[in-house]
Amino acid sequence: MSKSPVGVRMWFVFILVGLAGQFAWSIENMYLNTYITYLNFTSKDGGFDYNLMIAITTAASAAVATLTTIFIGNLTDRIGKKKLFISIGYIIWGIATASFGLFNVNSSTSFIVMSSFLAATMVVIIDCVMTFFGSSSNDAAFNAYVTSHVDDAKRGKVEGVLQILSLISMLIIFVGFNNLTTKQGGYRWDLFFYILGGIVSLVGIISLFLIPKEKDEGKKDTTYLGAVLDGFKPKTVVNNKKLYLILTIYFIFACAQQIFFPYLLVYIEKTCEISSTSTSFLSPFVIVMAVALIGGSALSVLVGILGDKFSKNKMIIPSLGIMFTGTLIMMFIPFVGDSSLRTFYACFAGLIMITGCIGVPTILNALVREYIPVGKEGSFMGIRMLFVVALPMCIGPFIGSALNNSFGKTYIGDFGVSSPLPSNYSYLVGSLFLLLTCIPLFFYFKEVKNEKRNQQM
Repeated sequence: MSKSPVGVRMWFVFILVGLAGQFAWSIENMYLNTYITYLNFTSKDGGFDYNLMIAITTAASAAVATLTTIFIGNLTDRIGKKKLFISIGYIIWGIATASFGLFNVNSSTSFIVMSSFLAATMVVIIDCVMTFFGSSSNDAAFNAYVTSHVDDAKRGKVEGVLQILSLISMLIIFVGFNNLTTKQGGYRWDLFFYILGGIVSLVGIISLFLIPKEKDEGKKDTTYLGAVLDGFKPKTVVNNKKLYLILTIYFIFACAQQIFFPYLLVYIEKTCEISSTSTSFLSPFVIVMAVALIGGSALSVLVGILGDKFSKNKMIIPSLGIMFTGTLIMMFIPFVGDSSLRTFYACFAGLIMITGCIGVPTILNALVREYIPVGKEGSFMGIRMLFVVALPMCIGPFIGSALNNSFGKTYIGDFGVSSPLPSNYSYLVGSLFLLLTCIPLFFYFKEVKNEKRNQQM
C-alpha cells in the first residue's frame, strides 16, 4: 500500500481513536488492579489474596489479547476492512468496560452485590471479554492500520504521539474521574465504569464516519492457517533477524515493567503513603501522577522526534538508561520521611520512570513497524503481542506478587481485612531485570553493523 503524508484528518483519527483506546487500556492495566484491591479492603467477608488475583487477571488478559491479535490480525490482513473492525470493536469494547459497574461489594448503588472473591472472579471473566474486543479493534486492526499508513520517516513522531496517549488518558482519568474511586467520592466505581465505557463506545460510532474509506481489499495469497503460523516459522525468524531481536529486547523490557507496574497505583497511595484525598482540588496523589504523566509525555515525544532525526538505533540505549534509572529511584520513595518532601521526590522519580516506560516503547515500536514485512501488518501484530504482552504479563506480575507477599508491609482495610502492600523491592528487581537487554542489544547492533558493511561492498 502506498503511504501518503500524515494529514490533519489522519492525525485526528490516530489521536481520537488512540486516546479512546487508551482510556479502556488504562482501566484494564491499572484501575482494575485498584478495583480488585478495593473489593478486598472494603469487604466484610474476610477478603482474598488480591496480589495473586491481580497477577491472574493480568496473565489471563495477556493470553486473551495475544491469541485475539494473532487470529484477528491475520483475518484483517486477509479480508481487509480494518475500519469496520476498529469501529464495531470499539462500540462493543466500551459496553464491556461499562459492565464492570454492574456489580460491587457492600454497595447499594450497584445492580449486583456479591462476595468479594466472587466479584473479583467476575472482574477476571469480564476483563477477558473486554480484552477480546479491545485487542480485535485496537491491537489487531488499529495498530495494523497505523503501520500500513505511516512511512518510516514519520514513525518515530507518530509512535511518540501514540505512546503519550496512554499518559494523557491516565492524566484525564486521574484529574477528572479518580475521585469517584475514592472513599471521599463515595466509591462510585459504577459511575466511573459507565462514563469511561460510554466514551469508548461513542468514539467507535464517530470513527465509522471519521476513518477514511480503505483501498486495501486484503490479501489471500496464502491460507489463513498458513498466515497465522508464518511468524512462528524458523525461516521467518532467520529472514527477519532484526525484527525478532528488537522483539526480544522489547520482551525483556516488558517483563521488567510488569514486575511493578500492575501494582503502581497501590504502591504510590498505600506503600508510599501519598494521599489520594484532599480538601483542595488536587490531592498529593494526583499531583504526583500529573507531574509524572505531563512531564513524561513531553519527554517521550522528544525521544520519538530525536529518533526520527538522528536514528532510532541511537536512541535505544539512552531510553533504556532512563528506564533503568527511573525504576531504581522509585524504590526509595517510602524512605523519605517528611510527607511534603516525599511527594516532591515521588514526582521526580515518577517523571523519570514514566519517561522510560513510554520512551522505550516509542523507539522499539517504531522499529518493529519498520521491520514488519509489507502486507503482513496485522499478522505480525500478533507476534508482537506474544513478545510484548502475553509472555511478560505471564511472568512479571507473578514475580511482583511473590515480592509483595514476601516483603510488603501489612495494610488493614476498612473492615479489618489485612493484606500485604506492594513492595519497593519490586522496583529493584525490575531495574536489574532490565539489564538482561544487553544480550539481545549486542546481537542486534552486530546485525545492523553487518548489514551496513554488506551494503557498502
